[in-house]
Amino acid sequence: MRSSESLRYTLRFRMRPYGTDSPYRAFKIAEQYTLEGVAEKIGCPMLVTDPENEQFWPGQAHRVYDALSSAKELVPFTAAEGADSHCEPKAHSLRDQRIFDWLDETLEVSHKR
Repeated sequence: MRSSESLRYTLRFRMRPYGTDSPYRAFKIAEQYTLEGVAEKIGCPMLVTDPENEQFWPGQAHRVYDALSSAKELVPFTAAEGADSHCEPKAHSLRDQRIFDWLDETLEVSHKR
């Protein structure tokens, strides 16, 4: 697939949830999605992952974590672990292990109540 075809496919895929075929319109719609006024209302335990070198939303993990009033945990991922960048693409196993460990601990505590 040529890069221009790949880009068109990606744009169509990314715009579909917003019900538009305009990249600009999809961007403007996505700007409206925030957790402002919502994060502090979340009552369930939350895990926030925080990869070093986050290229799309640097600092966002800390802002979300700080806005939460529920039980929460911030889990860092580092370049030294090979687990940096958005969604920890080079360390899926490490990310998955940490998430499943958190779920095991969190659900076990909830189950005992």
